[in-house]
Amino acid sequence: MKNELPPRFAPLPVRLRPCLGESANSYIRRLARANHLKPSFLHCYLCGPPQWFGKPLLENLATTAGHSPEALERALADANALGGRNRPRRRLPRKNPFARRQDLAHSIAQVALKGTHIRTLAKRYNLRSWDVRFALETPRLTASETGPLAEPITGVLADTVESMIGRGLSDSSPS
Repeated sequence: MKNELPPRFAPLPVRLRPCLGESANSYIRRLARANHLKPSFLHCYLCGPPQWFGKPLLENLATTAGHSPEALERALADANALGGRNRPRRRLPRKNPFARRQDLAHSIAQVALKGTHIRTLAKRYNLRSWDVRFALETPRLTASETGPLAEPITGVLADTVESMIGRGLSDSSPS
């Protein structure tokens, strides 16, 4: 008598071929409907307990679908995103669009801090939306040198800071 557990994933009775370039979520929905299952149930079943709503492992999907992982990897458009990573890696442009215009990136960041939308910034500066996003997401473009404070520190706060400096403390936590 064997004490082994049955495999967690078994092939479904109805097998479907994935369409070339289809997303994994679309394939899971089609596979679930063909086997009279709710798509959300099959998706949660494939993902497993730690992360019920994440991306399922390619091996689990391949076992359940009855295909090899290599075949699914060739057919599914986002197969490289399967297997634990929740988001595909962000593609950055090859060249920095603000290489010669650091001041433009800085001014875009300053205007964006006031709540201006990306589309509005793109129209205002005659840029593409992804260039504006690149300027906002890349910290080295928007970082400026620290200048003098706009308002000097005065009053009780100034006395507290002076006493901390005198004692050699960098914060107010007790040692």
